[in-house]
Amino acid sequence: MANTKSAAKNARKATRRHTLRVSVKSELKTLRKRALTAAETKAADVKEVTKTAIKKFAKAASNKYIHPKTASRKISRLMKAVNRLQA
Repeated sequence: MANTKSAAKNARKATRRHTLRVSVKSELKTLRKRALTAAETKAADVKEVTKTAIKKFAKAASNKYIHPKTASRKISRLMKAVNRLQA
């Protein structure tokens, strides 16, 4: 329990930020899975889905939801997997 008004406010802010970060990370996982599934099934919209996923990873990194190097690594692995499944 917070002892001061500012500590209580900081706790509320932390809760809001945590909720937002969790939802962003969940969306990133979903987009990654969607891109891999599209590549496996040889769907017509593989490029669009992959492009959307990459864009969201880059945006999450620029907004500090994930570390930029983490985003870069995940984008790289996603592209390698999609290219491997497309061949």
